[in-house]
Amino acid sequence: MNKKYIRLVYFALLAALLFPIITFWLADSFQINVINGLLMIFVLAIFVGLFSARYLVSWLIIILTTVAVAFLLLGYVVMASTEKTFLIIAFPVEAILLSVVRHHILDWSIVFGRESDAKRLIGHYDLNVKLQTYYNASKLYEDYLRKMKRYPDMNIWVNAELISWAHHQQVEEHHPQYHAKLLREIAKILKETRLRCEFIYYTGDGKFLILSPRVTDEMYKELDEQAYIALQKLDTGIPLMLKVATQRVNLQNCEKFSDLDKLFKHLERGLETDIIVEYLKADQND
Repeated sequence: MNKKYIRLVYFALLAALLFPIITFWLADSFQINVINGLLMIFVLAIFVGLFSARYLVSWLIIILTTVAVAFLLLGYVVMASTEKTFLIIAFPVEAILLSVVRHHILDWSIVFGRESDAKRLIGHYDLNVKLQTYYNASKLYEDYLRKMKRYPDMNIWVNAELISWAHHQQVEEHHPQYHAKLLREIAKILKETRLRCEFIYYTGDGKFLILSPRVTDEMYKELDEQAYIALQKLDTGIPLMLKVATQRVNLQNCEKFSDLDKLFKHLERGLETDIIVEYLKADQND
């Protein structure tokens, strides 16, 4: 939508506002019944232009203008030609201007609304890996923290696991499509190897966050092992290093990790301690 187009719409809006004012100013010397007629015509034009569909506006303009011309010009009406002209053109001009303004402002509101929805979707859902993002993870984590404090006797806990693709920026810079494909492959493996009761998120920057509420230690260890085996078998043709950090959050340490930001920073600091996949191209060539 270029500036010239926007200026035309603003011009239509300005004209729709000024046209009745100028008309009544010029009609100051008309008979009172003509002025009242103009007032009623403008009210009808405003209603039709603002609240009717475009095709209906077009048909009403054609029909009503034809009737007005036939009645005022072809019929025997004792009235000055200037008054007749104003009565004939008032409705079509005002209705067209308001219809144009309404149509384009409505279009803009729809476009801006869809753009806002798209930005919200992108912020909450990664379209490449088809996973929810940090925002949704934060909401879920906050909900579990509230339940931990509300039901202290239920022994509620959440295991948080951060898997990070180290040095992925180099691949993204030189091979963006392959970078996106590898992220999808990692996401696919995580979806296939984790339980449905676990929540997988892509937090950006090559990092995947898994929140596992109430999963026992034995189950959690087995799930991690299966996921790591599958990730190690991932077929890549470029250097790939995946790091992992985990943390259990329960009633005893929930104050320490009172929001996802604190937990996430703690996990990031722990990434250096464990490497689950280290794939070097030189090793593959041997």
